[in-house]
Amino acid sequence: MKRSKYVQLSLAASVAMAISGCGPTEKTYPVQKKYNFQSVQQCADEKLPVDVCSDAYMKAMAEHRRIAPVYDNQADCDADFVPDWCQQDSAGKFIPKLGGFELNAEGEVTQSQVDAAKAQLPASEASAAGSGFSGSSLLTGLLIGNMLSSNRNSYYSEPVYRYRDDRGGYSNSTLAQRVSTGSTFNRSNQARYGSSNYSDTITRSKAATVASATSRGGFGSQASARSGWGGSSKSSGGSSS
Repeated sequence: MKRSKYVQLSLAASVAMAISGCGPTEKTYPVQKKYNFQSVQQCADEKLPVDVCSDAYMKAMAEHRRIAPVYDNQADCDADFVPDWCQQDSAGKFIPKLGGFELNAEGEVTQSQVDAAKAQLPASEASAAGSGFSGSSLLTGLLIGNMLSSNRNSYYSEPVYRYRDDRGGYSNSTLAQRVSTGSTFNRSNQARYGSSNYSDTITRSKAATVASATSRGGFGSQASARSGWGGSSKSSGGSSS
């Protein structure tokens, strides 16, 4: 009889635990923001974790050494980027300087994280944000900073380069973004002596980087395979002034 009561009590406890585990889950919101920085300090000034900023810069530098276009002469390099912006490497070739890095952060935050971030906002902005997540710039920035502090895999970074845009001004952009607007870099050695379409190679490299990061549960992982671009060159780019 005692054994029967013990079994009944155990079953009742198991059912109670199962029911308690089926309670409502906390609401979550997707957050995403793309930053374009010229230096680690500029990244830190946006209240992002300093170690994340440093890591993002180092990843962009490593990618720059792999994919930066290489040219036989400075005139061809300047034509694709900015006059007097290219530099000569140890092999006597010309490459564009690293103009900074793009940091793309993406993830999910819970309602409690949103509420905690709102508590850090000025009263006027906190009340304007309402009870949910409005996605205001300041609130998003706080949430991104908190997310990066707790999850180092929630971002990836790419090198950016300075170039002259259609309006005659100067802009910073990744190579993949340049390709999406029609740039081919056909003066580069990779395009002249390598594959027939290196703009496709850049696009595939970007897709592989994002896919690799996603498959590992977050951003920040670099794709290991890079065909063609910068495979045998040794660049020594630095951040822009």
